Amino acid sequence: MASDTVLLHSSHAEQFTGSGRDLLFLDRPVDADTLARITSLQLWAPHHDPIQQLPPIITAMTSLKSLTISGSSTAPSLITQAGQGDLPQGLAELHLQQDYGKVLTWPEVAMPSLTTLSVAGRFRFDNAAFPALTSLSIYPDGPMKVVRQAMDLPLTELNLLNVPNDDELFPLLAQRPLRRLGLLSGTKLTGLAGIERLPHLETLRLKNLRNLADIAGLRTLPVLRFLDLQYCKKITNIEVLNDLEPLRRLTLVGCGNVGLPTIQERIDRLEKSTIGATA
Repeated sequence: MASDTVLLHSSHAEQFTGSGRDLLFLDRPVDADTLARITSLQLWAPHHDPIQQLPPIITAMTSLKSLTISGSSTAPSLITQAGQGDLPQGLAELHLQQDYGKVLTWPEVAMPSLTTLSVAGRFRFDNAAFPALTSLSIYPDGPMKVVRQAMDLPLTELNLLNVPNDDELFPLLAQRPLRRLGLLSGTKLTGLAGIERLPHLETLRLKNLRNLADIAGLRTLPVLRFLDLQYCKKITNIEVLNDLEPLRRLTLVGCGNVGLPTIQERIDRLEKSTIGATA
């Protein structure tokens, strides 16, 4: 047992469907050397028997760098009632895959080494808790207050799990020199006007944007190397991709009939492309 480990109760082992993973049981003794070798951990339980509090055994994982809390595996109290020292101070990545249906508030727990945070549902936090955060994936509120707050963090990557506002989006994001951006759901974004305010973007993911039509703004990104377009079925000017000279990798999936023949020569010159359900 070393890196990719799942922590669960032994009575739930048969219900866990993952394969090729080391299983560590909450109700069985584990020696300190084994715990000290774990660097990546997933906390899991079936939805009918969620874990209520952070297992104390986690504090003994002195090498732990990445923690994933699986969807429907825990109660909100696992986060809201956590105290300083309940998580290893060296933790670099935290992934909260569960949406509790209400705003989840981070407790007064500082994570000085955390660089990557992803949260499936609505989230409230104090910037002081994450002073080193460079990558954030979050579900914003309508006025994007949490995004405005996050602009004071040292972010280089931001993923918005919903895009609630069209006009103010790119001026707001321009407050940080973002290199990676994901706009991953929403109905209000119709075009990319204003994205020229983000000249440092190297990676852009546009997914499930149901009304995105005009992608001409991509021409204004001088260092864009990786582009991921998925399930954006109203794009009207896919030929814009022909003008993206820095582009090296392209994913184009589930976008319907966008006119694939018009960019085929450009696709053929890429280092890597993934094309599917797109004509």
